This record gives sequence, C-alpha cells and structure tokens, in this order.
Amino acid sequence: MEANLKWYKEKRLDALSGVLLDKGYLIHRVFSVKEAQEKILSLLNKDKTVALGDSWELMDKDFIGRLREFNFFDRFSNNSEKVKRESLVADIAIIEGEYVTENGQILIVGDYNTSSALFGAENLIVLVSENKMIKNVNVGFDKIKENEKYYKLRASKFKNINEGFSIGIIENGKKFAKRISVVISTENTGL
Repeated sequence: MEANLKWYKEKRLDALSGVLLDKGYLIHRVFSVKEAQEKILSLLNKDKTVALGDSWELMDKDFIGRLREFNFFDRFSNNSEKVKRESLVADIAIIEGEYVTENGQILIVGDYNTSSALFGAENLIVLVSENKMIKNVNVGFDKIKENEKYYKLRASKFKNINEGFSIGIIENGKKFAKRISVVISTENTGL
C-alpha cells in the first residue's frame, strides 16, 4: 500500500509541476520537509535580506538557527515588531502555501508580514506539499473557513495577533520572471 500511495502522490505532483512550470514558477521537488528546508537554504544568498512568514513546518529551531547565518530579519528576537516592519522589504521572503489549486493558484494565509511578502520581496520561496492540492480557489476558501481555529492558534503562537488574518492568492509566476520558487514536498506539510 505504501508504494501505491507514494506512486499516486508523485503522479499528482507531476501534473501540478507541469501546470506550475507553464505558469512561470521555478519548481523544486523534494520528498520530505527536511529536504525542503535544505532546498530553501540552498536558494538563499548571504548578500540578500531574508524574511520568514508563518509556517509550522519552517519554524523548527534548527532551521531558524541556519537562517540566522544569513542576513535574516529575525522576528523571534526581542524587537519583533520593528523587525516585522523591516522584513516587509526583504529581498527574499520564505512562506508556506496553505493550498495550491489544480490550475496553479497558491493560497496564502497569515499575518501582514506573510501576505505583504507577495508584493514586497524581490524573490519569493513558497513551500507546498501534495496534501495541499485542491480543485479550485472556492474549495480553498471553504477549507480556510473550516480551519479558522488552526490559523488563529498559529497566529497566537507566533504573536501575530490581529483582528483577523490575511488571505493572499498568487495567480502565476509570469509577471516577474524567475521571482517565485515553489518547493514541493511529497511529505505532508501541515493541514
């Protein structure tokens, strides 16, 4: 059964990768979250500033420690509000996509820092996984509504207490060539 499930996931990701490539994204396929973290680190440049949006999968201490080797806007420092504001203009933003549609739209849920990364960062690195593939944006909105408690809990844990949360949609990667890298994991990331 395990081999069949892996084959099924890979076939779904093959189809998604083709769609994302057609939409102008740079694609990086990995098997695990750990490999995704390594791939993300390999895409960074020590001369560029780096910001990290909300992501359970990317908040592990080892990954944060490795980010600190770069010019990282460390929002986990004592001066977090100042760092969050500064990180809005980071050269590279790392975020986790909540859902990705079959036609290549990526839905992002987070605080202002996460959603502003869509507009402010020179380069964007988005982590998604096979379990986050959905039919269309409407299904994504329904799932976001269903999981509202989860997003509020995440916001609270990361001290991003706002009146609500932001939802962003990346339509495609064509407007700015080679700006958006999508790291796709076969292993599940989050919900």
